Amino acid sequence: MAILPRHTGRGQLAYGLLFGFAMTSTAWAQEQTGTTASEIDEIVVTAQKRSQTLQEIPAAVTVLDETSLRARGITTLADVQNLIPSVRLQKESASTEIYIRGVGSTLDVPMVEPPNAYNINGVYVPREVTSASLVDVERMEVLPGPQGTLYGRGAIGGVVNTITRRPTDEFETLAMVETGDYSLLRATLTQNIPISENVALRGSLSYHERDGYFESGADSADDLAGLLSLAASPSEAVDIHLWAHVEDREGEAANLVSKGSNGNPKSQSFPNKDPWDDRLLGDLEPFATLGPITAQDRDWETTLVGGEVDWAISDRLTLTYLPSWLDFEWRQGYWLTHKDGDFNARIEQQTHELRLAYEDGRFSWLAGLYDYAVETSGQLFIQFGPDELFPGSPAGVWLNAVDVRDHELRGTALFGEVTYAVSDRTRLVAGARVSNDERDGRGFQTDIVVAPAVDEEPVALFTGVAPPTYDNSEEWNQVDWKLGIEFDTANDSLVYATAQTGFQPGTFDQFPDVVIEESELLALTVGSKQRFFDGQLVLNNELFHYTYDNLLIQAFDAATGTNRLTNADVIIYGDQLDLLYLPSSLPDTRFSLSIGYLHARYDDFLNDALDVFNDNQMQNAPDWTATLGIVHDWQLASGARIRADLSSRYESGFWGDFAHSPGIYQSAYTKTDLTLTWHSAADRWSAGLWVKNLEDQDVQAAAATGNPLTDPGPGAPFLEAPRTVGIRIAVKLGGG
Repeated sequence: MAILPRHTGRGQLAYGLLFGFAMTSTAWAQEQTGTTASEIDEIVVTAQKRSQTLQEIPAAVTVLDETSLRARGITTLADVQNLIPSVRLQKESASTEIYIRGVGSTLDVPMVEPPNAYNINGVYVPREVTSASLVDVERMEVLPGPQGTLYGRGAIGGVVNTITRRPTDEFETLAMVETGDYSLLRATLTQNIPISENVALRGSLSYHERDGYFESGADSADDLAGLLSLAASPSEAVDIHLWAHVEDREGEAANLVSKGSNGNPKSQSFPNKDPWDDRLLGDLEPFATLGPITAQDRDWETTLVGGEVDWAISDRLTLTYLPSWLDFEWRQGYWLTHKDGDFNARIEQQTHELRLAYEDGRFSWLAGLYDYAVETSGQLFIQFGPDELFPGSPAGVWLNAVDVRDHELRGTALFGEVTYAVSDRTRLVAGARVSNDERDGRGFQTDIVVAPAVDEEPVALFTGVAPPTYDNSEEWNQVDWKLGIEFDTANDSLVYATAQTGFQPGTFDQFPDVVIEESELLALTVGSKQRFFDGQLVLNNELFHYTYDNLLIQAFDAATGTNRLTNADVIIYGDQLDLLYLPSSLPDTRFSLSIGYLHARYDDFLNDALDVFNDNQMQNAPDWTATLGIVHDWQLASGARIRADLSSRYESGFWGDFAHSPGIYQSAYTKTDLTLTWHSAADRWSAGLWVKNLEDQDVQAAAATGNPLTDPGPGAPFLEAPRTVGIRIAVKLGGG
C-alpha cells in the first residue's frame, strides 16, 4: 500500500546548498501549473482537529499555504504578520509575541504563559520557542478568538498552527538559495526518500545568515535548523508520523532603542536620524554611562520531537495519539537602550494527547484526554548606570529583575465536541473541557546583586548573601463549554453563531503569596461564509464580542527592571471581513482583502490604583488593520510564467503598554512587500526578486518604558526589520 497520508564551519555547509524550492503547491488552492483556474478551489485544514474545508469551519480562519510563505520569503512566525488582520506577531528577545484581537502578553518570563497557543504539528510550543525557523512548512492556520474546548489553557485569545509537510511516496529534491542586502544568505535543502511501499523519509536543512539590522551590528542571524520526519503505514488501518525539529540560533541579539520625547507622548522621533542606529555617540555619548553600545551574542538551542499515530478502527471511528518532548536553552546579552542585560531561560516539556473521533453524516463527535508537564527556569539581570537605582548608586550595579530557579506547570484535561445535523442544512454544536492545572515556583526576590548568577545563587550587594527567596504553589480546576449553530442558507453559503468560554491558569509574581488571578472569558461570535459567481468570489465576515474577567495584563518597565503583572476586566468587540476575488475579466489575476475593526478596551483593573487606565486602548491592539494582496501571472508562449505578488498592510495607531506610556506609541503606518518571480513551464525552476517593507517604515515590535532622565527618549522598543531586498533561485528535481 502507498504511504501517502490518508489525512488530508556552518557557512561552508550553507554555501553548498545552491538552489531553492520551486513553487509547486497551491495559493488559496488555485492550481499553479501554468494555467489559471476559473474558480477558487477549497482548502482542507485541520484547525478543529478534523479535516474540513476552510469554508466549512464556523470561524474566521486564515490559511497561508507553502506557496504564499515561500514566495514572500517567510522564515519565522513574526514574518507572517503582514498577511493577517487584527493580529500582531512581534519580535521579543527569545520569542515572538502573539497578539490576537488585542489579547497577548509580553516578556520572556518563565512563570507567565501567553494567552494564545502556538502549535507545530499539533504540539504546543512554549513562548520562547515561537521564534523557531519555519522549515518545510505545508501551511499555517490562524484561528482568532478563544479555542478553549479543543485547545485548552493556552488558547484563550486564539491559536496559530504550523503544519509541516509529511513524507510522500515520490523521490524528490527541493532546494533554494537566497541572497540580499545585509549580507543575507539563506539556503534550504529538502530530500524526500520512499524507503518502501509503506515507509518514507523526509529531511530538510535550513541555514540563515545575515548582518545585523542595527548600526552596532545587533539583530544579526546565524541560524541552522533541521527537520526530519518519517511516515509509515504498517497496515491499511494505521498511519504513523514521527518528526524532530532541531535548531541552533546564534548571531547577535537585538537591542532596545530609545524612542519619543518627553514633551509629546505620541512622538515618533528617535535619538539618531536612522531609527536602526542604536549607538550613543557624539551628543548622545553622555547617556552611554556603561560604555559604548555593541552587538552581544545570542545562543538559542532547541530540540522538539513529536509524533502522530492514527488508527482507523472502522470507517467511522479513528483513534489518534500525539506525544511530544521538548528541550530548550537560551542565553543572550543585549542592551536595553543604555543598560546592559543578561537574559536566559531553560525549558523541558512533555505533552500527550489521545483522542477518539467518530463521523457518520448527521452525527459526529470528538473526545480526548490531554496531559502536559513543563519545567522552566530563567533569569533577567540588568546593569544600571550611576544614580539610577537609588540616589548615589554607583555605575555598574546589577538587578536580578527576574530570577526563577524552579518552575513547574502540569495539568490534565478531558475534552469533547459533538456536532449533530438536525436537518440537511442545520447543525448544532456542543463542546466541553474539564481541566486541572497546578503551578509551583521557587526563586529569589528582586534585589541589587553583585553580578549575574545563572548556575549558582546570586549575591546581594548590601548583605553579601543570597537575596530572600519565594516559594508559591497554586491549583486551578475549570470547566469550559461551547454551544453553536450552523446553517447552510445555500450550497455555497454558511451562517453560524457560537457562544463559548475560555480559561487561563493564574500565576504569581516574585514575592511570597502574591498570586495573579486566573483569566476567564465569555465569547460570542456571529459570522457568514459565502461563495458567489460560480466560486470566483469568496466573502467571509465575522462579528465578535469578548468579555474577559481578570485577563492577565503584563508590561515591562526597562527604567526600573520591573515586570508589571496585574489583572483587568476587558471588553473587546469588532468585525473581520475577508474577501478573495478571481475576476473572469482578469483570469490571471487574484485579489485578496481583509479588513479588521477592533475595539479593545480595559474596563476595570483588579488593582484599584490602576483604575486610572480604565477605558485605555489595550496594548498592541490597533483599532483598524487592513491587508491587501494582488497576484498577477503573465503566461509566456514557452509555457513558463512570470508572477508579480504584492502584499500590503495598514495598521492604525496603537500603544505598547496598558499605561500608554510616552515613547511607545506606534503611529498609523503601511508596509508593502513585492515579489517578481519567473517560473519554468513545468515548475521545476524559479528565479525571483523581492523587496520587503518597501516604505522603509520603522515599526516598533515589543516595547518597554525607558527612563526619561537617563535615556535619550522615554520609550524603549524593539524594531521590526527595515527595508530589505534580495533575489531567490529555486529548483525541484523528481516528484510529481
